[in-house]
Amino acid sequence: MVPDMKVLVTGGGGFLGCHIIELLQHRGYDVRAMGRHKQPVLESRGVTFMAGDVSFLEDVERAVDGVDAVFHVAGRAKMDMDYQAYYNTHVVGTKNVVSSCEKYGVSRLVLTSSPAVVFNSRDFSGNDESLPLQKHYHWPYVTTKAQAEAHVLAHNSAQLKTVAIRPHLMLGEGDPHLIPNVLRRARRQQLKIVGDGENLVDITFVKNAAHAHLLAFDALERDVAGGKAYFIGQERPVKLWSLINMILESVGLEKVQEHISFRRAYWAGWAMEVFYKLFLRLKMPPMTRMLATVLSKNHYFSHERAYRDLGYTPLITIEQGLAELLRGLRLRRKLGLRK
Repeated sequence: MVPDMKVLVTGGGGFLGCHIIELLQHRGYDVRAMGRHKQPVLESRGVTFMAGDVSFLEDVERAVDGVDAVFHVAGRAKMDMDYQAYYNTHVVGTKNVVSSCEKYGVSRLVLTSSPAVVFNSRDFSGNDESLPLQKHYHWPYVTTKAQAEAHVLAHNSAQLKTVAIRPHLMLGEGDPHLIPNVLRRARRQQLKIVGDGENLVDITFVKNAAHAHLLAFDALERDVAGGKAYFIGQERPVKLWSLINMILESVGLEKVQEHISFRRAYWAGWAMEVFYKLFLRLKMPPMTRMLATVLSKNHYFSHERAYRDLGYTPLITIEQGLAELLRGLRLRRKLGLRK
């Protein structure tokens, strides 16, 4: 380890970025965070904050200049169909990060990717990283993240070593996206079990995802992980709808019991996508083909490559992570706070 190493985390104020920064600071590294909004909490912890947008090259170059390594965590998490916005953040932003790293002699680049880059309408049951990236898909998040990952891995070299980490369904206290979306839909009675409700999925507690990023960072130094992508998850997959109902119960909401077939949900999603594109522009329909697939199909992956190359095993087990998550949700309920 190099105590005086300078590291940039794009999206450092986000859910995952904050956890990565905490681990980097624990090592004694000098950490910068780049983002569009001020981060007084990070600054109070000694993090140098660089205001900027990754889709603007000058902002990225200013943030990268003078650092030794970059964790490119910034991404667009909104659930909508705005292709240009996704493209600007994921593709343009990632190209800006790569070119800036090459310009200023950065030696290591760790990208936060997603298993979504291989998604189609089929089951994934223990598949590995040999799955092809999606070049065309009906949700712009998928295709733009796939383009970003491909660009980063293609630029792996002796001068700039690159790696992509694909954590699946990140959970944890402070999650601003996944759990709030589930609870919002449940309160509006917009949730139905798609399919038979027995589908298995990978989940990743955010502390484990951050841990995997640092393991990948270390592996690059050993010339092990360069140019590779890694699926990351817990020690085993879980039943998606059992997990959702457990979360709903913890905040006093009714379990989801009504079912809809995958076929019906899929084609309803297609129809809604067409309608929204014609009349509601870029808003996200309540059902899409992607959502129907995610809610009904198996999507869990082999983590063997991460175990072998990175030495990854979860720091927090499923049981420990769920206990922490549900405890936080119950506390928020007791305090009258909505998530």
